[in-house]
Amino acid sequence: MIVNGNAEILFLIDGSISFVEGSLMDLIKAEDITVDKLDIKEKSFKMPGNLPKLLVSEADILLKNAKSRVYLYDYCIEHGSQLILIGEDDALDELMNVTIPAIVLQKFVRPINAKEASDKIISLVKEIRNKQLRKKILVVDDSPTFLRTAMGWLDKDYNVSICPSAFNAIKMISSNKPDLILLDYEMPVCSGAQFLEMLNNEEYGNDIPVIFLTSRSDPETVKEVLSLHPKGYLLKTQPKDAILNAISDFFKKSMLSSYN
Repeated sequence: MIVNGNAEILFLIDGSISFVEGSLMDLIKAEDITVDKLDIKEKSFKMPGNLPKLLVSEADILLKNAKSRVYLYDYCIEHGSQLILIGEDDALDELMNVTIPAIVLQKFVRPINAKEASDKIISLVKEIRNKQLRKKILVVDDSPTFLRTAMGWLDKDYNVSICPSAFNAIKMISSNKPDLILLDYEMPVCSGAQFLEMLNNEEYGNDIPVIFLTSRSDPETVKEVLSLHPKGYLLKTQPKDAILNAISDFFKKSMLSSYN
C-alpha cells in the first residue's frame, strides 16, 4: 500500500526494490520530490486509493505480475497516470505488446546511467507540476493511434488525460473532473452519443463541456450529435491548427462569459 498518499512518484516493486530503482529513488528524493513504493506481487497486491501521475517500474516486474498489471493499467487510464519503464530491449518490446502505448511516458533501456535517468524523471515531475495549473482536457477515443496523436497535439498547452472507452471515462471523471472533454462518436459498446447522455444524467458531469472530435460527418450523425447540445463538433480530417484553434477559442469564450 502507499504509505504517503501525496507521493509524486510511485516505484512498483516485486518483494524488494532493485538496485537501479533504489539508486533512482535516492537521487530523486534528494530534489525534495516525494517518492514511495508499492509491492505488486499478485498474492499480496491491493489497489491503492490513489495513484501519483508517475509510476516507475522494471519491465520484468510488470510482465511477471500480469493480473496486477491489468488492474494498474485500468487505474492509469482512470487517473491520468503514466509509466516510466526500465528494462532490457527484449523485455520492453514484450511488455509494449500488452500495453496501451499512450500510458507509457518514458523508457530507459539497460544499461542506464542513474544520474541521467533521474535528471530526466525530475524534469518530468516539474513539467507535471506546471501542468496542474493548466486547463484539463480529457480525450475519449477507442483508437490508441489517435490518442497518441491527440496527446502530442495538446500536451504542450494543456493538462491532458486520455481514455480508450466511454465506461472508463465515466469512472475517471467522477474523481478527476476535466475542463473539457474531446469525444469520439464511433466507439464499441458505448458510443459517444450514449456517453454524453450518461454524462448529462450524472450530477458531477452535467456541467462539463463536450466537443465531439470524430471522423463522422454524415447528416444523420451530425443531427443526432447536435440534438445533445455539445459545445462543438470537429472533424479529425480538419488540419491540426484548425482543431487547436477551435479548442483555444472555446476556452477564450468560456473565460469571457465567466466575467459577464
